[in-house]
Amino acid sequence: MNITEDLKRFVDNENDLNSQKRKSDIIKSIEKSYALQKEEYKYTPLLKNIEKKFNLLAENKDIISQESYREIKKNIDSKYYILCVDGFYKSELSNIPPNISIKNYSELSEKEINVFEKIYQKYDDSKSDFFSSINSITHNDCLTISLDNNYISKEHISIINIIENYDVSNFRKMIFCGEGSEASFFEYFIDLSQGESFSSSVTEIYLSKNSKLNYYSTQDFRENYHYNSINTFQRRDSVSNFYTLSFSGSIVRNNLNICLNDKNCYANMYGFYAINEKSLVDNHTSVDHVNENSLSNEHYKGIMGGRSNGVFNGKIFVRKKAQKTNAFQANNNIILSDKAKVNTKPQLEIWADDVKCSHGCTVGQMDDDAIFYLMSRGISRKESISLLLSAFSSEIIDKIEDDKMKSTFTSLIKNQLEKFNDE
Repeated sequence: MNITEDLKRFVDNENDLNSQKRKSDIIKSIEKSYALQKEEYKYTPLLKNIEKKFNLLAENKDIISQESYREIKKNIDSKYYILCVDGFYKSELSNIPPNISIKNYSELSEKEINVFEKIYQKYDDSKSDFFSSINSITHNDCLTISLDNNYISKEHISIINIIENYDVSNFRKMIFCGEGSEASFFEYFIDLSQGESFSSSVTEIYLSKNSKLNYYSTQDFRENYHYNSINTFQRRDSVSNFYTLSFSGSIVRNNLNICLNDKNCYANMYGFYAINEKSLVDNHTSVDHVNENSLSNEHYKGIMGGRSNGVFNGKIFVRKKAQKTNAFQANNNIILSDKAKVNTKPQLEIWADDVKCSHGCTVGQMDDDAIFYLMSRGISRKESISLLLSAFSSEIIDKIEDDKMKSTFTSLIKNQLEKFNDE
């Protein structure tokens, strides 16, 4: 099977793509992204694994079982939540806060379409990433979330994505933050599928002037495959904060792309991955400083045990116009097993001369002297390792300002770290 040829035929037969030029542009995007994926996925053979197992062009149907519904309800602990099942938004099962618009793209009014047309498939990475190209072509409908100007919510909104009925599920959403708005989202996936599955999720976020967004996400996919791409475009004086936890999955790929388009933009990106057995987690990040006086701060930490494999590739671009830029990037890793490994590659490309930028990475093992010191104080070896691993993760957790989310992430990390001592 040649997946690129299948995609071209799929696009050519689609009647909803309006024009031949539109189809031609999509096909060019497919070809370009396929060529690039060979290098971008050097340590992560996602396509090689899934094209043998799944039909990436299979059509999904909008269904949900009662058993799954009961399981979903047990996992909801948020006041407000958005529920999507196999890529379909379920408004009747969601609890939406007041003064916020949440609809499928197909349900938008003409006025709303004019707003989202400025975003939809404009800022995603479909021209550079093959899996975003596939998602752009095959997703069923796009979930749209719109925050009015000056909208402020103190309660976070959970986005709950259910994987239930299909080998392949495609999730797509757009978030528009009006001027002066502020909101927090907590996205996670619940995998109820009985066998192996592949899920892809592509998100486009537009931050208007003086808006602020907190975006929390957790991933625990057991032996399944997952692709996630978040693409953010920021206007003047906007702030974005991203927090990502990854715990398991046959292969999990995270793309986080941020464009700081105007002056005085701020972006913070924090990630923690603690993986075991044969899991592979790949975090690819990109921050593009287009204009002056902007700041980006990025810190990812990882713990690898068993036969797991961690990958980190962080890119920072500072354009010629982006004077007075501050950009910081760090990646720290601990390897607990001789059979675990990590590939890390921090990158800087700077065309401006008045900037303050730094990047770096570390890879090491547990400190035997620190373990010995704790054991000499009457602490068992197991508890000593747990304390040191918790201390290693605390630097990421401490960046979370929301007390409820900090407590949630602390509990999730604690439960995951205990598994390393069960071996």
